[in-house]
Amino acid sequence: MKAHFFVSLISILLIILAIPGMSLGIASAAEDTWPKDNGNSTVDLMIENLSFDPENPELGQKVEIIVSVKNQGTGASNSTNLAYFINGSRIGDTEIPKIEAGQSKQVSFSWEPETEGTVEVTAKVDEEESVTETDENNNEKTKSLSIKNTGLPDLIIDTFKYAEYLQPGENENIEISVKNQGKSTSEETKLKLYIGGNAVNEWDISSLSQGENSGPFSYTWIPTSEGPVEIKAVVDEGNLVNESDEENNQKVDTITVAQEFLPDLIIEDILSQQGDLQVGKSSNFIVKVKNQGTVPSSEVVAKYYVNDIAANESISIPSLSQGAGTNVSFSLTPDKEGPMEVKVVVDSGEALHESNETNNQLIKEMNVKALLPDLKIESISLNPESPKLGENITFTVTIKNNGPGDSPSNELKYNINGTNETYSGEIPVSALSAGNSTSGTFSWTPRNEGQIEVKATVDATNVVSESDETNNELTKTAQITVTQESSSSDGSSGGSSHHSSSGGGGGGGGGSPEPQNNVEEKEISQAYVTSGKPVELDFTKNATCVVYVSFDAKKTAGKTTAIAEQLKGKSTLVSVLDSGEIYKYFNLWVGNSGFATSKNIGNPVVCFKVEKAWIKNNNINQSLITLQWYDKGWQSLYTEKVKEDQNYVYFKSKTPGFSFFAITEYSVVDSKDEKNISEASGQGEVKETLKNWEGEVKTNIFNESSERSSETPIRKAKILLAISLPLFMIFVEYFILKKKI
Repeated sequence: MKAHFFVSLISILLIILAIPGMSLGIASAAEDTWPKDNGNSTVDLMIENLSFDPENPELGQKVEIIVSVKNQGTGASNSTNLAYFINGSRIGDTEIPKIEAGQSKQVSFSWEPETEGTVEVTAKVDEEESVTETDENNNEKTKSLSIKNTGLPDLIIDTFKYAEYLQPGENENIEISVKNQGKSTSEETKLKLYIGGNAVNEWDISSLSQGENSGPFSYTWIPTSEGPVEIKAVVDEGNLVNESDEENNQKVDTITVAQEFLPDLIIEDILSQQGDLQVGKSSNFIVKVKNQGTVPSSEVVAKYYVNDIAANESISIPSLSQGAGTNVSFSLTPDKEGPMEVKVVVDSGEALHESNETNNQLIKEMNVKALLPDLKIESISLNPESPKLGENITFTVTIKNNGPGDSPSNELKYNINGTNETYSGEIPVSALSAGNSTSGTFSWTPRNEGQIEVKATVDATNVVSESDETNNELTKTAQITVTQESSSSDGSSGGSSHHSSSGGGGGGGGGSPEPQNNVEEKEISQAYVTSGKPVELDFTKNATCVVYVSFDAKKTAGKTTAIAEQLKGKSTLVSVLDSGEIYKYFNLWVGNSGFATSKNIGNPVVCFKVEKAWIKNNNINQSLITLQWYDKGWQSLYTEKVKEDQNYVYFKSKTPGFSFFAITEYSVVDSKDEKNISEASGQGEVKETLKNWEGEVKTNIFNESSERSSETPIRKAKILLAISLPLFMIFVEYFILKKKI
């Protein structure tokens, strides 16, 4: 009970102590809700827009002056006023309420103009400067407003009559009348007639009441030459009469003068709608026809010819007014390659009497190209469709020639993108006749889980001239996921079975199993592998410590890829190398998985380089630099110096396979360890003692095969230390206790 009492007492004390803190927190939160002014806020009022409704008012009509005011400062403005001015005279004002920062307010003011003409309207905000602003010079805006007086007269040319066609030397009577369509009586003025830009006559126009006409006024004109002539009638040319509209006081037209009034059909152009012409491919042509005569033409027909051979069909040409044109069309299919002459003759039967009968045809030279193929990738299939990790995939690509022409042989390029791995290559594509298909295959082995994407491009370098160059590519975007599958072929779990390289350690075609965040530098080399010939894949970009790999080909594999990866540290897929000073870790992958085996290649060699600076700075004995290879354990490979230059020393080593490597200075602890160094698996090298380059003795270094796990001298030393140290401590304790006794 006492225990419960003390627990309750402690709980109450804790609550009492917590309440003041809560109160302070609430008070603090309440204070935070009030707007804070740090004293740096500004106000800047400006006239954002000034407009009128209506935009073109008439005399005596009310005008709404609309003004938008904006506060482009950082703080809210106080209320103020907006003043309005007409030609500098103040006509009124309105109140502008408080405007928040960045916001706008729109106000308006009604005004009725008392005089016509153009006035200047000005709006000015904060006229009395009651608001403190950062800029006091942008508070006003001025805009012009035009006011019309619709109660004025309005003189126009009411009628303007003349003959449509004239012949030289013939009399032509021109009639003109004037009308006042305004709302008040007009004053006296003048009417003038111009022919060919020259004033030829003038008439007095008396005062006209609203809606009254004056005229007609007549003038006889005798043209002297053929061709188009401009005639113009103008009333009140000098704007002596104040009118409501000063822009409608004249009429202008053109009269054609000719000896004979006839149509004249011509062909302006012949165009191919398809651009380049191809043998055996139908093409549409556009024919542009125009009547450049003085009267309309009737409906006629046209004929077209190919290399002076008339077509069996005709082209219908509709009737055309003078100066009008039309487009008509026809189709033809070229039957041979080379230049082709297309001729079109309008009014071929001469049914239409024209002013010029010699300009009715047009000849157009065109070039016809040969029948072109059209290569298209129709499909990409995978076998198996749902591949597993480490399983070889065969890709089949189907290519079809959709064009009318035959296609020569070419190449298909492919790109495979997986998770942290890519692969590309080419396969040949045989010649294809029109309409035929072919297929090609290539293989790849995935080394990482995840989705893969395959893209294939036929004739990627455009060596084949095609009718369509845009359909040569296809990407397989189906959801194909590479999943890991357990395997017990080597007695280990499926999750790590692909780490072993004893089967040939491919990866050059299928990418790399190494996580890319551990890859410092990477370089790719490619070469054709032909049975019976030596192969050398050089890494010419010098991106990594690997110079080249070489081997003797026992089997033809075509274009083969090698990948060199210089790592940031130890590969995440191998055990620790606990012997010797380490220079670099690197991976080598040659061909697809399973390629680099003794069945396919012989005498594989790796050439690598070591920086002289590293050798000097770490006091390295060159004779002890050794290439280590991993296959279920680290093996030392026979290593010999090849050459050196200013910056590097070059070495080469024979290797049983390609996978994970390390460059080290190998140190032998005692003679017992030397006996454990055996020949590297599959090398056939004889153990021997060589003189190194400094005159010292060097022992060829080999580990035993991957089936035997030999301990290194350092590891033995660690074991000895681990056993002896506890024993030493036991003895020390024993003697101390004995002394006390």
